[in-house]
Amino acid sequence: MITNDHLRISMTELAHVTGVSTSQIRYWERKGYISSKQSDKNKNHYFSFLTLFRVATIKYFLDQGFTLATAVKKERERQELGKIFRTFIADQVKAITQLGPKKGEVALGTLANDPEKEVYAIVDQDGTRLYSRPVSKDRG
Repeated sequence: MITNDHLRISMTELAHVTGVSTSQIRYWERKGYISSKQSDKNKNHYFSFLTLFRVATIKYFLDQGFTLATAVKKERERQELGKIFRTFIADQVKAITQLGPKKGEVALGTLANDPEKEVYAIVDQDGTRLYSRPVSKDRG
């Protein structure tokens, strides 16, 4: 399986994709805001796709008028929110069922305060709606 750790881009590519100069990228790396991998000393730096998103997010906040220190802080806060969201998805999405073209159901498990009921979402062209229903022996 390919993981994010296996996908790398060069500093030049990172600068091109994000619009951040290579000198800024080097400075941010020296300050410890981002990191790269090098095969050997004095060789090219390669960055993960996670770092690409970090650089793009920091640049977004800089473009909004924040200082570099504040932009980095805000990027780290977003990163923490992303971890919380990924944990939620990994823990709570129990099943996904296609109900028709562009329509599906996402089973989210039982309610903590009422284990006799489960939560599910219907996703279709009109958006996402959450519902609860009694736990079925067939589903639970």
